[in-house]
Amino acid sequence: MNKIEILDGAMGSELICHGESLPNHIWSAKTNLTNPNLIYRIHKEYIEQGADYITTNTFRTTFRAFKKTGLSDDEASNHAHQSFEAAIHMAQKASNKKIKILGSIAPLEDCYMPNLFPGTTHAKKEFEEIGNMFYDSGIDCFILETMNSIIETQTCLDAIIGLKIPIWVSFNLLNEHQIRSGESLKDAIKLINQYSVDCLLLNCNSFTRTLNALKIVKTYWNKNWGVYPNLGIGEPAPDGIIKEYYSDNDFLKFINQCIDMGVNVLGGCCGSNPKHIKLIKKCINYSNDI
Repeated sequence: MNKIEILDGAMGSELICHGESLPNHIWSAKTNLTNPNLIYRIHKEYIEQGADYITTNTFRTTFRAFKKTGLSDDEASNHAHQSFEAAIHMAQKASNKKIKILGSIAPLEDCYMPNLFPGTTHAKKEFEEIGNMFYDSGIDCFILETMNSIIETQTCLDAIIGLKIPIWVSFNLLNEHQIRSGESLKDAIKLINQYSVDCLLLNCNSFTRTLNALKIVKTYWNKNWGVYPNLGIGEPAPDGIIKEYYSDNDFLKFINQCIDMGVNVLGGCCGSNPKHIKLIKKCINYSNDI
C-alpha cells in the first residue's frame, strides 16, 4: 500500500462545539484574537490522534473580511494582521517543528458562492499579500482549500507560485462532475496540471459526491491526491452549523473505500473532530498490517 499522510480535521465546527461564537464575515478568525489558546489546544488534539499536518486557522484572516465588520481601513488591517499572526503562532507552538504546517488560503468571498469573486486585479493583489505573509512565517506548504472556480484558483496560483513553497489545491464540488462554479472538474484539474501543484484534494463534500468525483481525479491527475469530506449530511452550511451527521460506520466505510482507491492524503472538513482523525489512523494501521 502507498504511504498515506493524515490531515487534521475541522477548526470552525470544533470552535462552535467548544462554545465559541463565530461572527459573520470573519468567522473563526475572531477566536485567534479572543481565545488563541483554544486554537492551540485543538491543533494539539489533532496531532495527538495522528495528524501529520495541521492547517493554520487563516481561512478568514483577511483585510477584506475584517473590513466587512464595520472597522476602518486601519482597524481592519491591524485586526487582520493580528489574527493571522496569532493563527501562525498557535500552529507553530502546537507542531513543535515535528508536524508540517499547511497555510490555508480560501476564496476571498463566500466559498459556496463563486459568483462573488472580486475580479483578477483585486484578487491577485490580495493573494500576493497573503502569500508573502505566509512566506515570512515559514510554513511548510500552501493549501488552497474549498476553491470554487477556475479563475480564482488560477489567480491565486499566479500570485503565489513564485514563492517556491509547495502547493496543494483542494476543490469544493457542485456535483460529481463539476466544481462549485459549474465548471467541469476535468477542466479544473487540467488547469492545475499547468502549475507546480504537488497534491490535488477534494474538501467539504459529501461522501458519495467525493467518491464519484474521484473517478475523474484518477483519470486526469497522476500525482498525489487526497480528500477531507464534510461530515454533515446534505449541502455544506455557510455558518458551519450541522444538524445531521454521518455515522462513524459511514465514515469508516468511506475511508476504507478511499484507501482501496489509492489515496495519499486523508482528513476531515466541517463536522469532523479528533475522533475522526483517530479513526483514520486506525484504518491506515489496519491496512498496513494486512
